[in-house]
Amino acid sequence: SQLSYFFYFHNKIYVYYQKMLFMDTSQIDEQLKSIFLDVFQAELSDSTFNWEKQQNDYENWDSFGHLRIISEIEEKFGIKLDIDDVIYITSASGFLKIIKDKIN
Repeated sequence: SQLSYFFYFHNKIYVYYQKMLFMDTSQIDEQLKSIFLDVFQAELSDSTFNWEKQQNDYENWDSFGHLRIISEIEEKFGIKLDIDDVIYITSASGFLKIIKDKIN
């Protein structure tokens, strides 16, 4: 269980969660995208990023890449991801859904 809730301020939805940070829900998308751009910087750019691109379409998304994504998500969003939840995620959109589920 994690302390989190949503609130509205000036027509934007914000998320309050464990790290005691305020984050607009669109910032969640941007933060996750920045993790993918960092982890896969040799093969991915802002213009080639695609939320639905699958794991097998990334040259360097192996088990180490998967663990790096997970650890960066946990640190950046202040959440703990269960291995059962993330072992079968194969796209950025899959991670986005689990993050939003965790902080909701």
